[in-house]
Amino acid sequence: MTIQIVTAGRKDVDEFFKLSDVFTAERLNHTPLLVFIATEDAVQVRLLDHAHDLLSLPDETSVMGQWRGTMHSDFFQFTVGQYRAYAEAALAPLKSATQVVKVVGRQGGIKRLSFEYIDERGIRVSKSVIGKAEIERLTLFFHAEGIPVALELSR
Repeated sequence: MTIQIVTAGRKDVDEFFKLSDVFTAERLNHTPLLVFIATEDAVQVRLLDHAHDLLSLPDETSVMGQWRGTMHSDFFQFTVGQYRAYAEAALAPLKSATQVVKVVGRQGGIKRLSFEYIDERGIRVSKSVIGKAEIERLTLFFHAEGIPVALELSR
């Protein structure tokens, strides 16, 4: 038996990926992502409150996301594969990162991650990131790319 999942929502996901806070938020408390997982005889709907959890699913998995606007909310439909392509493209410039420093507090708490990289226009960018989940995600990325991450104790 084949189950077809039909979702209704906007399909212009490029702006949704770039401009919404859905993919940068530490946790999606009010607008979780809806993920539709089909088996032979059922469709399971999962709620994900972390966008990076999408990357553990197959590319063909259907997803619905909500973007809260100023006057109304829009719902977007996409696949994990579309998001994976966007996420990989967004990280591509960070492969040029240098001077990566993870600043930790005296009791070991993470304060920030700072680094420099060359963006897609060839401009050197200095960036500092806060938020534990994003720091951990980027630290793992830098390690996977063989980019050294220095530790510095906060003053």
